[in-house]
Amino acid sequence: MVIAVVLYVIFCLLAGLAGNQRRMGFFGTFLLSLVITPLLVSLLMLTRPSRGERDRSLATDRGPSHRLQGGKEFP
Repeated sequence: MVIAVVLYVIFCLLAGLAGNQRRMGFFGTFLLSLVITPLLVSLLMLTRPSRGERDRSLATDRGPSHRLQGGKEFP
């Protein structure tokens, strides 16, 4: 029984490491994985973009709406 609990906590720590660069961070992901299955949290972290990827996609999504006709940008 003790071995099962230790393995469960180890998998929760691994899930927390997977969520380190996500919005929830290590601690939030670790706590979430303690409550629900670490495998489910790990799958969730694999499907969500990391902070850097999300920030880059938001920066490139500005589109042409910030430009005037003729290609000049707003001041």
